Amino acid sequence: MPPHHASQPLSPRLFWMVAAGFVLFESAILGLAYQHTRNQHRLTEQLALVHQGSAVAWQMASSPASDATAESRQLWLGATLHALGNGGSVVSLENTLTQLPPLESPNARLAASKVQARWDNFIRLKREKPGMAQNELAAMSHPLHELSNILSLERNEAARTATLMGLIAVAAGILTFITAGSLMLHQILRFARSGQMLRSMMNQIGAGVCILSSGGRIADVNRAACRMLGRPRKMLRGKRLEEILTLEDGVWTGNRPDGLPIAVERIPGTIDSHKGPMNIVTLLDVTARHLTTECLQHLAHHDPLTGLPNRAYLEKRFKDELTDIRSDMLLGVAVLDLDGFKPVNDTFGHAIGDSLLVQIAQRLSSALRISDMVARTGGDEFVVLFPDVGSRESLTLLGERLLSVFNDPFQVSGHRIPMGCSIGLSIAPDDGTDQDSLLRAADAAMYQAKHAGKRRVRLTAVKNAGTALPTGPRSRAIG
Repeated sequence: MPPHHASQPLSPRLFWMVAAGFVLFESAILGLAYQHTRNQHRLTEQLALVHQGSAVAWQMASSPASDATAESRQLWLGATLHALGNGGSVVSLENTLTQLPPLESPNARLAASKVQARWDNFIRLKREKPGMAQNELAAMSHPLHELSNILSLERNEAARTATLMGLIAVAAGILTFITAGSLMLHQILRFARSGQMLRSMMNQIGAGVCILSSGGRIADVNRAACRMLGRPRKMLRGKRLEEILTLEDGVWTGNRPDGLPIAVERIPGTIDSHKGPMNIVTLLDVTARHLTTECLQHLAHHDPLTGLPNRAYLEKRFKDELTDIRSDMLLGVAVLDLDGFKPVNDTFGHAIGDSLLVQIAQRLSSALRISDMVARTGGDEFVVLFPDVGSRESLTLLGERLLSVFNDPFQVSGHRIPMGCSIGLSIAPDDGTDQDSLLRAADAAMYQAKHAGKRRVRLTAVKNAGTALPTGPRSRAIG
C-alpha cells in the first residue's frame, strides 16, 4: 500500500473555483476602474466645453451687435449649451466632433439649467429688447463658473477613484499571480502522480494537436487546438474534424463560433500508448496566409479606396450580363462623371477628396437594386449596370434615382461640400450588343448632359445598334 502523504494535491474543481474567484474579482475591479476613467474623460470633455462656452459668451457680451461673427458664435453657444444639458453631438472650438451624454449629477444639472435660463432670456431679449440682451450674456458668467467648479470637482473625484481602483487591480493581480502560481505547482504535482503528463506536454506545443479515437472522433486536444478552433475541449470531444472544417483547395477551412474564419493544414500521424497505437492530427494555422490570398483576389477586382468593383470586374460582369439578355428584360448601362470634383482636391486636399469619393460610393450603392452593380473606373468616374430593365423609361427612372443621391451636400471632416453629377444612359441591345459600344453610347450621352448644363441624366436617342451617338473627347472604352 503506498504511503499516505500529509499534503494532498489540490483537486481540479477547487483549483478552477479559486482561479475563477480571482478572475471575477480582478474583472470587477478593472470594470470599476474603467468606468471611473470613462467618467473622468466625459467630465473633462464637458468641462472643456464649459470653458469654451464661457469664453464665447464673454466675447459675445463684449463685441458690438454688428460683429460679423456674432451669429455663428450664437449658433455654436446655443448648440453647446443644449448638448451639455441634454446630450448630443457638438463641435468644439478645436473643430473636434464630441458626443456628449447628459449631465449626470443633480448639482451639475441644476447649474446647467440656470445657464440655459439665462441663455433663453438672452434669445428672447435679443428679439424684443436688443439693448438689454448683452446684460443676460454677462450674467451667464456666474452659473457657468458654478457649473465649471462642479464638473471640476466631479472630474477630480473620478480621477482619484480610478487611480485607487487601478492600484487595487495591480495588487489583486500580484496576489492572483502568486496564488495561481502556487495552485499551478499543486496541479503539476497531481499531473505527475495521475499519469497525465501527456496532456501537460501537449499544452506546451504551439501547434494544435488532436488525438483521435479508433472511430475518427476527437478524444483529446491541446490548448492550441482549442484556441485555433475557437471551442473549449468539452465541445470538441466526440466530434469529427470533418464536422468543423471543410477541405477547400487543399486547405481545411471553417468558422469559429464567434464568426472568425479559420484555415488549417492537417498533418496525420500515430503515437504509441498503453492501449496501442493512436491516431494523432497536428493542425497548423494558415488563416493569415489564406486570408491574404483571398484579400489579394479581392484587391485584384476591387477599387482599394472605395471597395467598389474595378475595371477588371466590370468587364467580367459585362460579359455575364450580355449573355443573359432576354427579349423582355434588357441591360441598362449608366456612365457617371462628377461635376466639379477637381476643385475639391485643389481646395481641401486629396485626403478630403478621397473621403468624399468613399461617401459618394456609399450613396450610389445604397441607391441600387440588389441585382445592380456600380464600379469605379476612374478618378471621379463610375459605371453602373442595371440588369433586367424592362424599358428605356424604366432605365431613365433608375438614372434619376442615381442623380438624387447628390441632392444633399456631403459632410466630410467638418466641411459641407455640394457635389453634382452628369449621367449618360444606354441600353442593350438597342444601343449596342457589346461592352465597348454600350459604354461609348452612354459616355456620349453623359457628355451631352454636361454640355446641357450638368446635374442631369441623358438617355441615348438611338434605338438600334447600328446608329451611334456623336461622341466627345471623354468617350472611351473600358476593358
